[in-house]
Amino acid sequence: MKPNATIWIIGTYHNIHRIGKIMLDLGFWILNDIIWFKTNPMPNFLGVRFTNATETLLWAVKDKKIKKYTFNKEIARSFNGGKLGINVWQIPLCTGRERLRNEKKEKIHSTQKPQELLRRVILTSTKENDVIFDPMAGTGTTGFMAKKLNRKFVMIEKNKDYVDAIVKRFETEFNSLLFKT
Repeated sequence: MKPNATIWIIGTYHNIHRIGKIMLDLGFWILNDIIWFKTNPMPNFLGVRFTNATETLLWAVKDKKIKKYTFNKEIARSFNGGKLGINVWQIPLCTGRERLRNEKKEKIHSTQKPQELLRRVILTSTKENDVIFDPMAGTGTTGFMAKKLNRKFVMIEKNKDYVDAIVKRFETEFNSLLFKT
């Protein structure tokens, strides 16, 4: 990471607190936690606990002393009607045309992130032509939104089915090929 770069981590209650502790132990400074409130969460059919309707995003820098990271506060405010840039984002799970499916109409990835979530992350914490790195690309939503928002990106994904879905997604939307390795 460049000295003024930021990192975003997304996780559920199963792992986000451990990840946050590890980051702090490594010297990272957490700037914010963002609560993604899913307006259409998956129901808990067993009825043995609360329905999980949130995920947490941690936004951090490498060191507490770093002050010149990108934060586009006016854009952050726009997510709340131009008022404060608050840390609770109400965004539905991706459904309909946004949800990538295979030939059998099955979800390609069980935790595909909605475009709006990544749009907010990218718009609030990067500038045009910045480079965004996603080491666990899944279905490529980060790269997809980076391209739409005039950012450069690097993605890594080891699952061949996901890589194929990313390539198809980019060919369909942008008429461009990605290089697979």
